[in-house]
Amino acid sequence: MAERRAIAQYQQNVFPGWQKKFNDLLGYPLEIEVDWPTMGEEGLAHLFEWGMNVIYFEPLMLALQDIAVDDFSKQALRDGFKKYFVSGVEPENRVFFSFSDKTLFYRLKFGGNENDIPDRKARLVQLLEKNL
Repeated sequence: MAERRAIAQYQQNVFPGWQKKFNDLLGYPLEIEVDWPTMGEEGLAHLFEWGMNVIYFEPLMLALQDIAVDDFSKQALRDGFKKYFVSGVEPENRVFFSFSDKTLFYRLKFGGNENDIPDRKARLVQLLEKNL
């Protein structure tokens, strides 16, 4: 129950702030879909907000800040990046980030490796720039 409560509180209190930050940075509404039932891990409710931020949202925000430096880049994002999909179910091929149909997919189990923000950011910049 503690994990479900933490997820509900995040959805209500924190997630809308991320949605606004992404929309403000990009200048258009980015659709963000989170597979909420797959998020969190038993016994980690106390880390949920911090973990969601550093695993799924901060790296993308930093990557987009690196990319969206001029009108050309912002237009490329506007034309080519429409949706961000997040899931806590890891793919069998262990490729956690993928991009297709103007959608960035991030499938990574919640928990562990929360301090890899610079690496995640770099991988996101590379993936987005390759696909825009």
